[in-house]
Parts: sequence; structure tokens; C-alpha cells
Amino acid sequence: MNGTLVEELQEVDDLAQTNKYLEVELVFCQAKSGSGFSGNEISSFFYGVKELLAAKSTIPRNDRLSRKEALIREIYKKSPLFKRGNPKVRMYFSTTGKWVDDAKLSARINTERDGAMELDIFSSVNFHPVDARGIQRLYASAKNRFSKSIEFTSKVTLPTLPGIQESYLGYLSSDQYIKLITDDSGNIVRGLFYDNVRDFQWDNPVNKEISDTLQSGGRLHFVLMNNGITIVADSITKTGDLFTLEDFQIVNGCQTSHVLFHNRAALVNQVQVPVKLIVSNDGEIKNKIIKATNRQTPVKTEELTALTDFQKALEDFYEAMEGDSKLYYERRSQQFRSATGIEKTRVVSVPTQIRAFASMFLGLPHQASRYYGTLLSSIESKIFAPDHHPVAYYASSLALFRLESLIRRKGVDVKYRPFKYHLLSIVRTVLGGEQPSHLHSNKFEKYCEGIVKSLQDEKKCVAALQVACNVLDKVLAGDYGRDKAKDASIHFLADKMALVKI
Repeated sequence: MNGTLVEELQEVDDLAQTNKYLEVELVFCQAKSGSGFSGNEISSFFYGVKELLAAKSTIPRNDRLSRKEALIREIYKKSPLFKRGNPKVRMYFSTTGKWVDDAKLSARINTERDGAMELDIFSSVNFHPVDARGIQRLYASAKNRFSKSIEFTSKVTLPTLPGIQESYLGYLSSDQYIKLITDDSGNIVRGLFYDNVRDFQWDNPVNKEISDTLQSGGRLHFVLMNNGITIVADSITKTGDLFTLEDFQIVNGCQTSHVLFHNRAALVNQVQVPVKLIVSNDGEIKNKIIKATNRQTPVKTEELTALTDFQKALEDFYEAMEGDSKLYYERRSQQFRSATGIEKTRVVSVPTQIRAFASMFLGLPHQASRYYGTLLSSIESKIFAPDHHPVAYYASSLALFRLESLIRRKGVDVKYRPFKYHLLSIVRTVLGGEQPSHLHSNKFEKYCEGIVKSLQDEKKCVAALQVACNVLDKVLAGDYGRDKAKDASIHFLADKMALVKI
């Protein structure tokens, strides 16, 4: 939904309330160990998708599928917010064989696709056969650095600047710019805008004005009317005017980029997009560029601070940790994508950090399943503050890492998974006792250091989690339903009971 992977019902409500629109894509995957593409199996795949969305279902669901079904049905209840059309469907059918565009299979797929479209609840249904070579290509794409090649013919090279390897001013034809910001399936790559302080704002007055310009004869003046796009790349390679950008971010121009994408059918090659391209490996320089370029529109200071200064200090703190307690703070989206030897379970994203810290130290485990952007907006003055101690953030992430590791190894029953954020809060009390009231005090720093030390001790950590589970058992009284995790009273009761136990 709106570029975010949704796993909880609360996230559906949060995104609907925050954005006032829903842009939805449903992705279904079917993997077979066989070496061929079977028409019957493909038809069964389509049948399963249609059955999942049927008004009256006849096939039993397991718990996992039931949760997905509940999410989808909740989304469709909000269909008035489908301002850009019904949800799109992508279906991936994967085997270890070879796809040869068999005419009979293609005809069968087209028939099944037409049947799915007759449900009149999708804007499109795309079927993707993935063979052995396709699997290898997708795997390589996931492991390698993100790169795109464009023709950058109209440019001026800027003089050498401190901390900057190369920089250019110029403009790109609209088709080259659309190529830069879309994937092989023609979808906009939302991860490119991670360093923007705001997501796409859809039909606000400014965006509507840009769209109207692109739809009119005035589109040729776009290059003169727009402030332009700022792109920061880790590196580039050049062959004449062919530029290949690697690990790049569009740090300013999120709104313009999305409006161009949504109006791409109306664009002609004469439409030019002003571009500033900067190549730098200096994190501080990048942060300054992000701050400066985003100052051109009204942005709260705390939004920029949360994106830059404290985040960098937090990343450095994680980097200093060693041994089995080593975690990696992903300050920038996908920054560990091409790193070798790093377990994905040890990478802590910004959304995960927000949820863990809010649960463990702000008393909000019942809100952790919310869309992280909504959660952040409700606590922005209480998190990522310049005078906070990084050890508190690390402590919450380490506690979550230990808990999820034990659940995977069956050291903690899977029934506790919906309550993992509640367990973080209880473990904090079990290991540290009553929390100091001021999160910026030296006393609180020592408190968190003690918790980290206990979490690093395998026996103490497991014992604390066992106590936490016992406390939760008594509070829940046998009701482990996922909806129960949203009950605020659980946190207060569990915290009191944990204090009594210690």
C-alpha cells in the first residue's frame, strides 16, 4: 500500500488516514521445485488467487493465509480511497525449468487472466513466469548494487569541490529520466526517494499545477519552470554521454518525479528535466546536501534532524559493537544490500528501530504494529532527540534481535510473536527494574548499559525472556489473539507484575 509492505490491519488504517488515498498492489508467488511449467498448476494458481478473494470461500485457510485474507478484505473496505484505480495484481510462478513462450501455455494464461479481470476488482493482472535463469537474474539483482544507465547529453561539468568526486548541471529528456526512476516492470522505484523528508503528496496545489503544465502545450517550458532534481550517487562510470549511476538517491525532487511518472503518457521527448548530479562517498556532505535542498520547501527542523545528525551518530554507535551482539543500523535504505557476510536478521532498519525503541522505553508496545510513519509523527519529540543516548536505541534493537532469534530456534513459543513488542517492555523491567524518568540523563544511560550487558549474556537473556513470557501468560489469561496485542492495558499490567517479580 502506497509503496509500503503492509503486514498489520492497523497499518491499513494509518496509511488511509495519513495519505487520504490508497495505491495498492497485491503480489502472489507460487514456487515449484519441478523443472517444467504445467498448465494445470498455473490454472490452480489462478484459482487459488480468485478463491482467496471470493465472497463465499470454500477452501480452508491456515492461520498465515487467513491473516493475509483479512488484510486484503480490510483494504477493499476502503475502496472509496482507490483514487488511482483498483489494486494491481502481480503473479509470479517460478520453477527450475526454462520458459520458452509455449503458445498453448500463453493462451491458457491469457484465458485465466481474463477470468480474473472479470471479477472487476483489479485494475490489471500481470502474470510472470520465472525460470531458472530468471531466478538467477533476480538473485543477482537483489545482491548487487543498484545501478541505471542514461544518456546525459546536455550537461556542464562543475569545478572540483571538497568531498565531491564529480558534479554536473544539465537536463535530461523526460524519457531518460523516467527510465532512471523505474524498474524493468515499469514501476517507479520508491526506494530512490528514501532520503527525501516527505513522501509523494499526490494532488496538492503544487503537484496539480505541475501536472496541468505537463498535460498542456506549456509542457515545453517545464525545464524553465521547475527547480529541478538533485541526484546523489556513490559512483558513476561514463562512456561518452552514457552515464551509469550506482547506488544513487534522489534527495530532492520526489514530488516532481512522481508527477512526471504519472503523466508519462503525455510526455514527449522535447520535455526536458533540469538535473543536478553529484558523486560523493562522504556521508556528511550528503547530509548537508539533503538539508540544503529540502530547505527550499517548508520542512520541520526535527524532520531533517531525525534524517541526518542523530541518525549518523546512531549508525556509528552500532558500528562500534562487536561479537555476537553485532547489529547493523541501516540509516540509508539498502545500504547493506551489496555487503557480504552480513546476516539480514542483524540489519536494523529505521522503521524497526522506531518500533523497538517506542515499545521498550516509551511504553507504546500496543502501537508498534502501526504504520511506522504514523507512529513516528505521534512521538517525533520523544525519539531521535540530539541529547538521547544511542545505547538505549541499541538496547531495544538487541532485545528484539534476541527474541526473534529464539522464536526462530523454537526457544520461545511462536504464539508470543504477536506480542513481541510487549515482551521487549517486560524484559526491560525484568533486567533493569523501574525506568528512570528522564531519557537524556546519565542515570538512564547507565540503566540501558546494564540492560545491554544482560542481553549479551545468553543465560541471563533467556532467563529474562522466560520470566517475561510467564508474566504475559498471566496477563493474557490464555487469550493470545493478535487483536489483543493492541490493548494498552496489557503493558501497564505486565509492567506492574514484572516489578513485583523482581
